Amino acid sequence: MTFFAFILKFAIFIFVAFLIIILRTVYSFYKQLTRTRRQFNPYDYQQQETNSTENTIIDNRPMEERRKQVIPDSEGEYVDFTEADDSES
Repeated sequence: MTFFAFILKFAIFIFVAFLIIILRTVYSFYKQLTRTRRQFNPYDYQQQETNSTENTIIDNRPMEERRKQVIPDSEGEYVDFTEADDSES
């Protein structure tokens, strides 16, 4: 009967070991999936502490509003270029 008890304990040990390995693998896969999903989620705002005393701008508009052009094409920094002749003759 002791040999049978040893085999039974060994089988239970192997079962528990495999169960722990499988659970650990599933947990690490879940963590990696969650990290990746969070990285590519544009609506996931993480509050970061700023150590500077400068003003911080947080844009809470929807993505459609953010992509709209703010400055119209009629306004801009275009400067009419003219070449000047600075050579002394």
